[in-house]
Amino acid sequence: MHTFECATGMQITVSDINVTDVNGKPMYPMDPKQTMVLDLISYNHGEQITDNKVDVGIYSYSKSWATNTCNWTAIPTLGLLNNIDGCDFAKNCPLASGPLQLKIPLDLSQFSSIINMLAANRPYQLNIAMKNYNEGNKQHEQIACVVAQIHLI
Repeated sequence: MHTFECATGMQITVSDINVTDVNGKPMYPMDPKQTMVLDLISYNHGEQITDNKVDVGIYSYSKSWATNTCNWTAIPTLGLLNNIDGCDFAKNCPLASGPLQLKIPLDLSQFSSIINMLAANRPYQLNIAMKNYNEGNKQHEQIACVVAQIHLI
């Protein structure tokens, strides 16, 4: 798994991500049909986050027969992966200021309609953007952005 931040200067930065099954055994390639746990080492450089929404984009890696080049192509999700309630889904709020070591259980069964259309044994890229939805915040600015290039089974 290859991960990197997709923007600089974000309020929350992620320095390491590991994926395990619910028993703590490393899970890679990832099986999205099983519950997994994301172990994130991150840092909140700003105010405590008590509410957030997450947008996820999925891309497949393929080679164009016309141009003979490889690229990431967006997979349409019809908005199903936009404005996911990060606190409810990841059960990790509040996100305090300072260092964060988060163990986030991920049960993706509610997204089975999307997962079922992904081919196994292929590389995918997830673009994950978190927005601030704290009470009183009307700007909903992006506070974290991570890209994960993964292999699914």
